[in-house]
Order: sequence, then C-alpha cells, then structure tokens
Amino acid sequence: GPIQDDEIRECALKTFNDEFPLDPDADTRKIERTDDGVAITFVDADRGEVTETFDYVLAATGRKPNVDGLDIQNTDLELDDRGTPVFDSYTMRCGDSHIFIAGDVNAALPLLHEAADEGRIAGNNAGQYPEVRAGLRRVPLSVVFTDPQIATVGKTIQQVNEDCRGCFAVGSVSFEGQGRSRVIGKNCGLLRVYGEHGSGLFMGAEMFGPAAEHIGHLLAWAAQQRLTVSQMLAMPFYHPVIEEGLRTALRDLSHQLSLGPKEETHCLDCGPGG
Repeated sequence: GPIQDDEIRECALKTFNDEFPLDPDADTRKIERTDDGVAITFVDADRGEVTETFDYVLAATGRKPNVDGLDIQNTDLELDDRGTPVFDSYTMRCGDSHIFIAGDVNAALPLLHEAADEGRIAGNNAGQYPEVRAGLRRVPLSVVFTDPQIATVGKTIQQVNEDCRGCFAVGSVSFEGQGRSRVIGKNCGLLRVYGEHGSGLFMGAEMFGPAAEHIGHLLAWAAQQRLTVSQMLAMPFYHPVIEEGLRTALRDLSHQLSLGPKEETHCLDCGPGG
C-alpha cells in the first residue's frame, strides 16, 4: 500500500505478520524454476540465507505506462525515465505540443475515477485546441482492500511537513478499544490525521483499520472543501458507529493544534468508544 506514515506502517506490518510472514524489504538472492516448483533463495532474519520451494510465485510488480505501440520516439516530446511524455496534470498536455495524454498511457494515478477525470480534461482540451484550460483534479484518495483496509487521503505526512514548514500537528486514534469495532470483532488498526497550526486546516490522513474505505471518503470530502478541524468536529457523529473513532482522532488533533481541550478518557457526550 501507499503508506508513508511510519506509525501506520509499523501497525500494518505487525498485524499482517500475525497472519503470515511479510517482509517489505526482503533480500531475494535467486529465483528459479525446478521440477518441484519455484525455488527462491532469500535472506531470513533468523536463519540467514535459505532456499525454499513453492508451487507458484505471484509477482505483483505494479504497472508500467502503456506507450510501447505509440512510436513516441518519433516525436520531439520530452520523456521521463519511464519513457512517458512529461505532461501537465491539470491540462494533460504534453509540454507545449498539441498532444494530450490520459489513462493507462501515463499510469500516473492508475485509478478509475482519476482516469475518468484525465480523459475528460484531455478530451476537452484536444477538442478545443489551441485553447487549453486547467481541469478539476480531486484531492488524492487511495484505498487498498486488505483486511484491515488501508486508506490515504490528501497530503502525505512528508508533504504536510514541507508545506507547513514543520508547523503542523498529528491526531490519532487506535481502534483496539473503539466501541463499534470491538462489538464486530474488527478492533485493530490506527488512524492519524494531520492539521496546520494557525489556520487549523485539515491537511491529510492515513489509516489502517476497519471501514477505512468509508472514513477515507469522509476525509477526502473534508479536504477538498478545505474544512478546518473545528468545522469537521461540528459535523454530526452517530452512535454507535466506527466513525466515532474519527471524531476521537480529530479531537486529539484539535488539542494538539491548541484549538480545543484534551480528550477526556470517559467523555459523557461521546458514548462508549467515542
């Protein structure tokens, strides 16, 4: 997943390793087909270099831009290190040319809703060329359908740190004790939300936990509307729902931004898990 927050990554790795061995930094020395299957030689943290044989190997290596059959090399377009034309993500225009790029040929954001936006922008600008206009790009939103789920919204923690020049705060909530999550047996995970000091503006979030796909949508809407943490806390939160955990994280962020009081351990207006 696209996790950038160290604490979210640590939580996810611990949880996944409870189910099966997962090493995101695996040192793989050799892979070869044998009569018994596929032999993989790798470095094990406890056993050193070992070789194990498996029936099959699933190689999930991501996507590459679908540009091989376009003869782009015959144009004078500037290409990046992946052989993709350098383009403006708001106009989808390749340099100063009359060529526009969208979808799987750029593989910048291989998501259906992003590809649809790109196609609309590129088609409009190609159709009305030479008049070129910037189109609407949505707040970044990514969901990975693991169990528990992963969601990232808005700016990463590194981008927030850069944009705010270090003047930001983080609010968090663990779902281990969150009321509804405990009732349904999904009480695992962590949510961290980022806000700017001074303005109180909500900047982004990362989550590993239950209902991340739904909480991610709520946070993406808030980020695109440029809501402050205080405005988000003024919204209704039903009881008992997993989204009460979001309110807890926002209250923690509000306190870290010196906008509100410290979250009480037993808040009477929250209900269990609030």
